[in-house]
Amino acid sequence: MGKFKKFALKRPFLFGIVLIFIYALLGTLTYPAHFLFPETEVGQLNGDALSKFIIFMVFFFFLWRFGWIKASRITRLGNPYFWLVVAVILIYQIFAVLYAFTGNISIAFPKSQLAIANLVVNLPTSLVEETMFRALALVAMITAWGNTKQGQIKAVFLSSLFFGLIHLFNLIVRPFGVVLLQATAVILQGMIFATLVLSFRSLWPAIIIHWLTNAAVNIKLSGYESYQETFTMWFIFALTLIPIIVYGAYLIWKLPDSYQYETVEAG
Repeated sequence: MGKFKKFALKRPFLFGIVLIFIYALLGTLTYPAHFLFPETEVGQLNGDALSKFIIFMVFFFFLWRFGWIKASRITRLGNPYFWLVVAVILIYQIFAVLYAFTGNISIAFPKSQLAIANLVVNLPTSLVEETMFRALALVAMITAWGNTKQGQIKAVFLSSLFFGLIHLFNLIVRPFGVVLLQATAVILQGMIFATLVLSFRSLWPAIIIHWLTNAAVNIKLSGYESYQETFTMWFIFALTLIPIIVYGAYLIWKLPDSYQYETVEAG
């Protein structure tokens, strides 16, 4: 594990690519978790939740063995001002994503088993992806390049690029143009998440916003069998991100010229 950590710090870009391959491998190895549940839509969502939770535990094990638990900010919750800002961004994002993908901003609360399963499955999904990209990849990149503002921007962009790349797996079930725009929008969203993590020194804003914005759409669309995401939907969503991207740019500008994690070399 020590050699893997040295590789992460010496070759953070390649480390990000390796994380994607590990994610894909673990997704295959944990797929049998679906067989523990009924072959219904609810059962398979529960199986997916269990699979993602197992993957999250593997990545959390990496954080622990690398000595990056504190550096990842997963143990920090933040202060009231911090959560006020997060709440504003969360509410804006929920309304934006609902408008983009459903055509209106009305919120549907989980009442059916299917809606609750959609709420549940999005939490471990967010935990996995945020641990991969805003913890492991971002810690490695900021440790390597964070001594300059240019390096910080590079780390934010590349960790977000990897976040977008894993969504290319959707090419299996969706048209190329839709998936390409989805990946682009997700990269932009990932940059917002990364700047929040670096600025507020907590992983939880990214986890919470990621979880609840995805869940808001999935809950509202529960039971819609013929629903298909379109290029226009993702284009509208990308446009709604512009105000938050501007705020993210401000947060990056406010970061110290040399950004350092606490006890990043421990373990």
